[in-house]
Amino acid sequence: MFRVLAILVAVLVMAGFGVTAPSAQMKTDPAVQPKATDQKPAPMDQKTGQKIEGTVKAVRGNTVTLEDGTQLSIPGSAKVPMSQLKPGAQISAEYEERGGQKIATSLQIKG
Repeated sequence: MFRVLAILVAVLVMAGFGVTAPSAQMKTDPAVQPKATDQKPAPMDQKTGQKIEGTVKAVRGNTVTLEDGTQLSIPGSAKVPMSQLKPGAQISAEYEERGGQKIATSLQIKG
């Protein structure tokens, strides 16, 4: 009788391990897993592809200050008629942040 009971307990213990081991494995949702990309991450001090729209408050040299206080640096390579870039002009710009400065990558004067 003791032998039968010991075998029964052993079978139940083994069955318990067989059921719990596979259920303990983590199942992951493919939608949550990170996707591999060919793009390199931007350095911590550089944000790429930012967009801004606003009204020009002041122009000093190659720096444009908008009404909200944002300052954009306009590189010499920009094809923008500086005569139209004056206080009150509406602009739309894309910029990258480099070393704490917002450098315009494209600029359009709306009016």
